Amino acid sequence: MKKFLSMVMAAAMVVSLVPATAFAASNDVRATAKVVNAKNYTQDEIEDTSRPEGAKVVKGPELQLYYTTADYATSDSGKAVYTVTLDNAEFSATKAPKMYIKDDNQSANTWTWQTTDYGTSATFGAGGSVSAEVKRVDDDEIEITVDGKMNKGWTLGIDLESTMDKTSKGKTAKVSVDSDDVKIANGDDLVYASVEAKGIKASVKDTVDIAVEEVEELKEIKVEPTVGSNFSALISDVDKAELTLRLPSGYEFSKKETATSLKVNGVAVKKAEIEDDEIVIPVKDNDGSGEALDLSKDVWKITGLKVEAASAKAGSTGTVRISLTGSDTVTVEAIKVVEFGVIMSVDEDEDVPVIYSGVNVKNEGITDDSDHKSLEVTIKETFVGAFDSKKELRLTLPEGVYVANDKGEGVDTDGTDFLGDTAFQDAYKEGEHTSFVFEKRSMKDSDDEKYETTFSFTLVADPNFEGDVVLTMEGDGVETQKVTIAKFVKPFTVEAKQNDLQIAYRNTDIPTDVVIKEAEAGLWDQKTDLKLALDKIAFDDDAKVTVDSKSGLEIKNVKTKDGAVSFEVDKKSGDEPAVVTISGLTLFMDRSLPAGAYDLKVASQKMLGIDVLASNYDEDEDVKINKPGEGYLTEAIYSAKDEDDTVADVNDDSVSYVAKAGFVNIITAGPQDTESFTTKVVVPVGEKYIISGENKVEIDVPAYINANGYTMLPLRAVSVALGIKSDNVLWDQATRTATIMYGNKIINMTYGQKVMYVNGAMIPATAAVEIKDNRMFLGMRDLGNALGVTDITWDQATKTATLNGSK
Repeated sequence: MKKFLSMVMAAAMVVSLVPATAFAASNDVRATAKVVNAKNYTQDEIEDTSRPEGAKVVKGPELQLYYTTADYATSDSGKAVYTVTLDNAEFSATKAPKMYIKDDNQSANTWTWQTTDYGTSATFGAGGSVSAEVKRVDDDEIEITVDGKMNKGWTLGIDLESTMDKTSKGKTAKVSVDSDDVKIANGDDLVYASVEAKGIKASVKDTVDIAVEEVEELKEIKVEPTVGSNFSALISDVDKAELTLRLPSGYEFSKKETATSLKVNGVAVKKAEIEDDEIVIPVKDNDGSGEALDLSKDVWKITGLKVEAASAKAGSTGTVRISLTGSDTVTVEAIKVVEFGVIMSVDEDEDVPVIYSGVNVKNEGITDDSDHKSLEVTIKETFVGAFDSKKELRLTLPEGVYVANDKGEGVDTDGTDFLGDTAFQDAYKEGEHTSFVFEKRSMKDSDDEKYETTFSFTLVADPNFEGDVVLTMEGDGVETQKVTIAKFVKPFTVEAKQNDLQIAYRNTDIPTDVVIKEAEAGLWDQKTDLKLALDKIAFDDDAKVTVDSKSGLEIKNVKTKDGAVSFEVDKKSGDEPAVVTISGLTLFMDRSLPAGAYDLKVASQKMLGIDVLASNYDEDEDVKINKPGEGYLTEAIYSAKDEDDTVADVNDDSVSYVAKAGFVNIITAGPQDTESFTTKVVVPVGEKYIISGENKVEIDVPAYINANGYTMLPLRAVSVALGIKSDNVLWDQATRTATIMYGNKIINMTYGQKVMYVNGAMIPATAAVEIKDNRMFLGMRDLGNALGVTDITWDQATKTATLNGSK
């Protein structure tokens, strides 16, 4: 027994030494099938009356097998059998189909068509390296035996000359090919001939916008025959044939203008009959001078059609019905009626560019090479004189998004008929770098041509901004319109939890970690710095900063200085984005801090080019920063810049990222004075101002009455008017939550919710929180309840809300 086992093991060892290829399949031959020169016929063309019984002959198409793989065993001859089957067609009963083989250069002259009889072998190629024999299996099936090795890149061609069984409209002839020796892709039901009714098809490049009672020229309309190589196959009586174009109800051809501009393939049409809603073009001129429409063409391109939206309603679309004598009528949608005369648009086929927020246009601190350019925006008139220069025009970007500078480099314009580079510079300055205000008569009046201007912005955004950049056009002379021109994402995200802490002095431990995640691998450049700071609270001692083991990111200069924790990138991450964990955070807390929530802020001085987290300064003191200059976020952020490049009342909210609202929540505190409001605030619905005391304060979005009948007031504007500092009205874009802090109160409200939270306690609201034109609105009574203003009056006659402060 032991001897037997030894023999078995020895045999196994011998087998294991034999190459695996000795047991593998010997051949791997693959080909892809396709039909070339497929034919479309009319019933007249397919029925050849000169042949016996009007045989329905298909000539010209061929079946091709392209060899994508051709691996043979050394001893293999390469012999392969192919079955070719027709559907709704038959092969010739006497003559085998012609064949050819092309080499990998696909040269037509290398190996030419070979004609054989059934059962007779034909030789292909120099030296007769490949031969083929065709056997007729049935009327609709043949068997081809190819003897010889086909190489990768070669093509086997088979003539599909045949007769169709049925030739009524819509019938097709198909071919399928199969083989047990070669793996064939796409070998089933390939159409090589079809029968179509005589007819035409039509298309238009694009629809054209027409204002009510205005005239516009339609885009080029193309008319083509559905079968045959040109229009001659469709026309039986040239003398009576006509091409007709008809408009739907509400639209009319402008007779005089169309008569002088109408052309087909660039040639003026002289004999067209033009009525209000119909144009008839004779194929042959009425005076017998020749054909008005060239039948030898495979397409008629019709231009110069001037159309008026006589009574069509705005928003409707118009189709042109086109018919040719003896053919079916077809329609194309060519017109769209608009009710306003100035249109703003972007190319919807272009991808919206993605830009990193909180980063200057030089992308300092990150490796991204984007140019911060928005999509191109086009503003154009739909008719001459639609734009009224006597009325103001405004273009508004979302709050927190800016053009890179106000020196003209941030706006690229083309076709500057009425909005040029200088106009944009002046308008941005007039809009105080938050919008573009084109004042009355600062633009040209329309002349004999429609105005059109195309422009793009170089954009930057505050670190807190994330999402679509929606550009809004509005004004007394235009319909309000919006387009999305860019999208901002943050170069990092921060994960942190709220920590409820009692008031202390030093070394107050924060029990949770802060995790910062890189947006994409290798994004943070070498020497990029990141800082963490708290609002009105300093970090104490040194924190621990660790990096994940997979990304390859390395850091240095970890320190706690001036109440902020910071670190610097020493080596970029590799294939995976970095994950940085900050743990062991402790606080230095002033005992006079009021109870409430304090936000965690994260930013990079390298990305912004300024010191963004100097959190412990006097709010009334001027703060010295580096001059932004070309390429930094924008001088628009620093609207109070004076000649010494000093920025008055700059706070870190404007340029740092609020990573976690309420990261520290002090739940016990020393005695605090409760603030009360003494200012009377009057808010008229629909007006872009409010009255604070005796002062009129301009606002960008007015109060309104919503669909449910509630008076909605702008949160920030009213809060500031009552006396709350703007810095104490915070916005978290990620959660779409607003926070108001004053006295002992912390009030939170979130978009879409019908509740508010005051010091953590939930209070039902009468109306859900709404956002309009990038501003948050609360119901009048809800806002008063939240702020503790109980004396609120409403004047129905003047649509005015009054919040009366304590006396």
